Amino acid sequence: MQILVPWKPVVLVWGLLSGMIFVGFVASSLLQGKDPFAPGATIAQPAAVKKGVAQPGQPQHPHKTDRTPSQ
Repeated sequence: MQILVPWKPVVLVWGLLSGMIFVGFVASSLLQGKDPFAPGATIAQPAAVKKGVAQPGQPQHPHKTDRTPSQ
């Protein structure tokens, strides 16, 4: 008894999943400031970002409102 597998949909789904994993890896690496194609390398960030200097128009410290629990 021979089982026939429709290979075209299997290959298509495998390729889509592999592509999604690759895109997620690249996006995650870029969000962390790393170069996804160079092992051990990091993307150089401007000095203002490294030191935590606020950009123009951004508050330096976010204001949090204190909430009191309602009874």
